[in-house]
Amino acid sequence: MIDLTQKQTVILKHLNNVSNREIARQMHMSKDTVNKYVKEYDEKRNELLSMNPELEQSEIIQAFVEKPKYDSHNRGPLKKTEDAMLIIEECLKLNEIRRARGLHKQQMKKIDIHEYLIKEGYDISYSTVKRLIRKIDERSQEAYIRQEYEDGDISEFDWGTVKLDIDGTGYKNYQMAVFTAAKTNYRFAKLYKSQDTPAFQESHADYFAHCHGVFHTMVYDNMRVAVRKFVGLHEKEPTEALTQLSLYYGYCFRFCNIRSGNEKGHVERSVEYVRRKVFCGPGNDVFDTLADANTFLYRECMKLNARDIYDGTIPAESFENEKENLLPGMPKFESCKKSRGHVDKYSTVTVAQNHYSVPDTLVGKDVDIRTYTDKIIIYHGGEIVARHERSFKGHDWKIDIYHYLHTLKRKPGALHQSTALLQSDTRIKKLFETYYSSDARTFLEVLEIIYEKGVDEVATALLKLESLSPMDMSADKVKVICDKISENKNSIMKTGTDRLSQKSKSTLGQYDRLCQLQSKEERMVV
Repeated sequence: MIDLTQKQTVILKHLNNVSNREIARQMHMSKDTVNKYVKEYDEKRNELLSMNPELEQSEIIQAFVEKPKYDSHNRGPLKKTEDAMLIIEECLKLNEIRRARGLHKQQMKKIDIHEYLIKEGYDISYSTVKRLIRKIDERSQEAYIRQEYEDGDISEFDWGTVKLDIDGTGYKNYQMAVFTAAKTNYRFAKLYKSQDTPAFQESHADYFAHCHGVFHTMVYDNMRVAVRKFVGLHEKEPTEALTQLSLYYGYCFRFCNIRSGNEKGHVERSVEYVRRKVFCGPGNDVFDTLADANTFLYRECMKLNARDIYDGTIPAESFENEKENLLPGMPKFESCKKSRGHVDKYSTVTVAQNHYSVPDTLVGKDVDIRTYTDKIIIYHGGEIVARHERSFKGHDWKIDIYHYLHTLKRKPGALHQSTALLQSDTRIKKLFETYYSSDARTFLEVLEIIYEKGVDEVATALLKLESLSPMDMSADKVKVICDKISENKNSIMKTGTDRLSQKSKSTLGQYDRLCQLQSKEERMVV
């Protein structure tokens, strides 16, 4: 763009009889630009001279050499082409796809789009790219088209985030699954710790069980748990989880187009509406357990459904009529994510960066894993080998000490500072510290009895044994007393039956000999 100084230089050179071609060469300008300003000067000069021939040449020049002005009204980018415009639109759509997949930090900025265009060989300025992107954004604002729905036809689903303080651990993000019946505005919601496949499937199973039927069509946006991948810019391939639900319950589904909230308006507002109405009141964001929070959420949703809405109808009443047009219900779908895992040298398998223990005899083998919303179940050879409460922390270890009995018997010294002991039941750790802190090998034998009899029964047996034989707390004696306790319980349950089995008599005989041994020790002390 020519400035005032350059323009004046062109005129002065022209007055010194320098040709336009030479001026263009000397000033590295387009010949057309030089011709333009020389022509304008000559026209202006002739106009001024015709009005007042006495004007000095310097006055003519001052009247003419004012700052160049450019009329940009209704002028499009000179270097923009239709192909460049299409590429910019493709880049913006790619950004939308990445946002839908949760890749918010991997989007192209305007400068990146400009650099990409330059790399592709387009001669276009950064300011032009910014102007085109702004124009596309303005063009993408669409009107909402009012829809008419049939009873039982469509229900919409979406996720929302809620910050709650549960179990006094401080405020954390919880995921709220929200369903809205398009015809009646009937709402249902449930909280989960994670927005994953088990939660996605379980929320649908609970919703359909609550409705006692299934909607003909479910509508989703481009959430990761529903969309496996994008085929081109408009076609989406559903995830296995969504396909399983659709096949099991027999409903159809469709996805909204990117940036098309007008295609799914009910639930977009429902997430904000439920979150605000349920959790924004004083004390409505603090709960003892997630189950308590869900109970509160369900109760409040039912209250909202009992209120009349903008058209005077009451969703709960309208929904009773809508139920008649739902697809028949099915037994509740068991929601879990199936996967395979390899048992590492710590006798654990990894699920979502967390470690879960299995019996140490499975080290190096492959196992089947079932991930539920609140638990992890591990199978080997069709048999359940481990159950764990699911952890939502990062790099957490869930260790069951019973899984390591085989290894600890060979390496009892490893017990004291092991994660297995640290994560054990508090009562088990107390028994170890009270009776076996210096005899880990015997404690491991007692652990097997705890696994069979239960920690409470073994704790009772240890108290009894401590009074009978404090110098010998062997596992055999603990087993004898536990058997006696079990027999006493059985004899109480078998009212009127005095006859004991031969095994019971043998156990009682062992117990009697133990008592005699204790009396003998007391006499020796005296």
